[in-house]
Amino acid sequence: MKQLRFVAAAGLVILAFIASAAEQKGAAQQSVTGEIVDTHCYLSRGAHGEEHAECGNACLSRDVPAALLSDDGTLYLLLSERSVSVKDKVAGKAGKKVTAHGKVVERNGWKAIQVTSID
Repeated sequence: MKQLRFVAAAGLVILAFIASAAEQKGAAQQSVTGEIVDTHCYLSRGAHGEEHAECGNACLSRDVPAALLSDDGTLYLLLSERSVSVKDKVAGKAGKKVTAHGKVVERNGWKAIQVTSID
């Protein structure tokens, strides 16, 4: 009886994993247009725009997390598809209007884009 319960539980875990993987794989790519900002200066002081670009780029080069301030005012944390920094993808782009392409994700009120490319 214990073996049957174990096999049933293992089967449910495997099915949940397969369903989750299928959901992730089928997630649609989206494009969001806005301005690249460094999260420290934007969240602490509201700093952004061309007048803040030099400071923003310096912050991003020091691994301050990057975000996209969308045209509608929504702030999206920028994530790589894998767990590495997006620093190379945003280098020199602070204060500039760009379009980020990737999977938009949300958890507990936080919005992020798993970036595949930035134009």
